[in-house]
Amino acid sequence: MEIVELKQGIYWVGAIDWNVRDFHGYSTPTGTTYNAYLILDEKNVLVDTVKSSFYLEMLGRISEIIDPKKIDFIISNHVEMDHSSSLPQLVERIGNPVVITSERGKKGLEKHYKRPMNFKV
Repeated sequence: MEIVELKQGIYWVGAIDWNVRDFHGYSTPTGTTYNAYLILDEKNVLVDTVKSSFYLEMLGRISEIIDPKKIDFIISNHVEMDHSSSLPQLVERIGNPVVITSERGKKGLEKHYKRPMNFKV
């Protein structure tokens, strides 16, 4: 699996969907990406997750960099499935990380996934 280091301590850990041809009404003849970023610093932060069918690909990328259980915070920018549908699996896998989101994001994530998470708004 390719590791993409964007800058020291900042990695792209997303996934590539070569098969999707329509993304929110946009033609995607060569597929699309689901972008997630891992930032390693005093605390380890994951920015967004990926579509759930690509969870293992994202987890594999993270695992090549750090033990996923060392993620302290997950930032959820918004609730759309291409950004958040791996979140429940990841939270279950790594324990109880702090999930940082907006008040509206918290409500949406709770509605979609119906499971407790350690939210910080």
